[in-house]
Amino acid sequence: MRALEPVQSGSVDRDGVGIHYEVYGDGSPTVYLLMPDTIVQSRGWKAQIPFLARSFRVVVSDPRGNGGSGTPSSPEGYADRLMIDDAWAVLDAVGAEQAVLVGLCTGAGYVVLMAAEKPERVLGICAINPGLQLSPPLPHKVEFDFDEPRAAYEGWQKLNRHYWLQDWPDFADFFFGEMFPEPHSTKQRQDCVEWAMQTTPEAMIEAGYSPPYPGDEPETIAIAETVRCPVLVITGSLDRCQSPVRGVRLAELTAGEHVIIEGGGHLPQARDPVKVNLLLRDFVRRVDGARTT
Repeated sequence: MRALEPVQSGSVDRDGVGIHYEVYGDGSPTVYLLMPDTIVQSRGWKAQIPFLARSFRVVVSDPRGNGGSGTPSSPEGYADRLMIDDAWAVLDAVGAEQAVLVGLCTGAGYVVLMAAEKPERVLGICAINPGLQLSPPLPHKVEFDFDEPRAAYEGWQKLNRHYWLQDWPDFADFFFGEMFPEPHSTKQRQDCVEWAMQTTPEAMIEAGYSPPYPGDEPETIAIAETVRCPVLVITGSLDRCQSPVRGVRLAELTAGEHVIIEGGGHLPQARDPVKVNLLLRDFVRRVDGARTT
C-alpha cells in the first residue's frame, strides 16, 4: 500500500526501451525526483512524494533496468547520455516545460548536467551526495579490481562482477548496509535490498561500473561553473558511496547552498526524511517565489 496514489502514470518509448513514470499532485512548480541508477527504482523517494505533492506536482521515473522501466540488452543502452535524455523525455511526456530537479548520487550529477545544457527548462536543482568527478573516489571503492575473480570475497571485495553473478542478494545486503551507517536503519536497508532485487546482476554489469559521468574532473568543473539556477547541495558526512568533498566543491562551483547532515550516510532522503523533506520544500518555495516575483 502506498501513502499516495499517482494521478498519472505512463511510459515513454525510448527506441524500444520503455521508461516508466508517475505523477503526484497538481501544484506548481513541477518537481522531478531522479534516482541514481539501475540498482534502485523510484520507490526510493517514497518518503518525499506524499509530502511534496501537498504543494507541488511531483514526477518520478524508474531508471533503465529496474522497476517498471525496460531493460536494455547491451551496455550501450545504459549510456549516461541516454539516461539524461530519458529524463528530458519524461518531462516532455508530462508537459513540464520547466521544473525543479532533485537528484541523488549519479542522479545528482545528471541534474547538474541538465541545468547546464538547458537552463531555460531548469528552475533550480538539488544535488544529494552528488556523483560527479570533483574529487578522487573514496579509497574503498577502487581498492579492488571490479573484474578480477577471487577465491573469496569480503567487504568491498564484493564490488565485483563475478560476485554479483554469484550472490547478488548478499552484495545488495552488504552494499546498503554500507549506505546506511546511521543506527536503526533496518527498514530502510531492507527496502533498498528489495528494490535491488527488481533488477539483475546481468543488468547491473551491462550498466557498467565506472567513474561518475562525465568522468573527467576539468570537464566536470567547467560544466558546473555554467550552472546559473539556484542550487541546494545536501551531503551526508558519513557517505560511503560518494566522497563528501564532492558536495563541498559542487556548492562552491555553483555558489549554491550547502547543508551537511552530520552522521548521515548516502541515502538521507530515506533515513532522515523529515529533514530532507523540509529542506526540499523550502528550497522549491524559494525558487518558485523568485520566479514569480
